[in-house]
Amino acid sequence: MFKQLSLFIAVCAVVAHATMNLPSQEEYDAELKAAGMSQGGIDGLHALSQKFVSQYPIVQANKEASDKFIAEYTVEAQNYVKSMSPEDQKIYAESLKKYGLV
Repeated sequence: MFKQLSLFIAVCAVVAHATMNLPSQEEYDAELKAAGMSQGGIDGLHALSQKFVSQYPIVQANKEASDKFIAEYTVEAQNYVKSMSPEDQKIYAESLKKYGLV
């Protein structure tokens, strides 16, 4: 689970910068919806992604601050994924595999 969360963080950063052949946030949300993820699951993942995109750049230049942010963000993301329905967790895990992130 921790590995998936770490990869999720990486996905957020990459999607935000669009430097790899990954979908935009809107495309990813649509893919999750088409795969059957609940709207609540999609909204929660989207909110986590937006949090990372908006807050990490503020702290990235300071190692101590960025380490603290990553640690806190990881706990928050882990807790969110654990709170998702088993079906949503499965769809999320499959999406990570699809993009070679696990």
